[in-house]
Amino acid sequence: MALLRNSVRLLTFKRSDISIINYYPFHEAVRTISSSTRHTSLLTNKNVNEYTQKYHSGHLMHFEDGKDVRVVDMRSDVLTKPNKAMRKAMAEAEVGDDVFREDPTILKIETKVAEMFGMESALFVPSGTMGNLISIMAHCCNRGEEIILGDQSHLFLFEQGGYAQVAGVHPMPVVNRKDGTFSIDEMKRKIRPIDDPHQPITRVISLEDTHNACGGRVLPLAFIEEVSAVAKKHDLVLHMDGARLMNACYALGCPPVDITRHCDSVSMCLSKV
Repeated sequence: MALLRNSVRLLTFKRSDISIINYYPFHEAVRTISSSTRHTSLLTNKNVNEYTQKYHSGHLMHFEDGKDVRVVDMRSDVLTKPNKAMRKAMAEAEVGDDVFREDPTILKIETKVAEMFGMESALFVPSGTMGNLISIMAHCCNRGEEIILGDQSHLFLFEQGGYAQVAGVHPMPVVNRKDGTFSIDEMKRKIRPIDDPHQPITRVISLEDTHNACGGRVLPLAFIEEVSAVAKKHDLVLHMDGARLMNACYALGCPPVDITRHCDSVSMCLSKV
């Protein structure tokens, strides 16, 4: 959903016996720990896929001491599957041709989400990557413009650098702190002078909430407000990669608009709600 905005784990359990497989982002090693048996093994990048395919959700892991644990796969928050009630709702949903803006279900969800986030409008798109790309391209009308973003942000590390490939937008990274924020002073220093034709033109500042690579941290509202104030002072646009923004809303106990009121665009993934 585009609006004009962890280490994850594989948890296994049986009764009081808990086993956790931490699956760190960026293809690092995976460590398996069983608290009940003190069984520990290390999985490398080479066999992690084979392991997780063998022990996917619902399957039992058997240890030498005779204890079994059932696997709940939490490597990602998009591995869940729709239940019968959800499939029934999909099958019975009223549909139409969205090209002609005649799909009432899509129109309803776009209107609802735009209102929730305090935006003028929303657009339902196939992926969060597309939502981010569309948002950035809506702000950067010329090739060679620049986006300031965290060096651990999903936009910078992944998404195939689509803003550069497709839109010709140049990234200017700032160092992310462990809590997902970054230095406001460093961000200010990275804003390009407007009178030097040799440099790209700073156009967008991008935030991520919750912050995936920083352990799912929630950005403080005061930090977002401070970044927004700098953006407005320099006539810049503030984009929020809010793929998991609803998690931040839950953690802060606030509606989405309280987080996004200072942002010019937001992407949000329904698959992660």
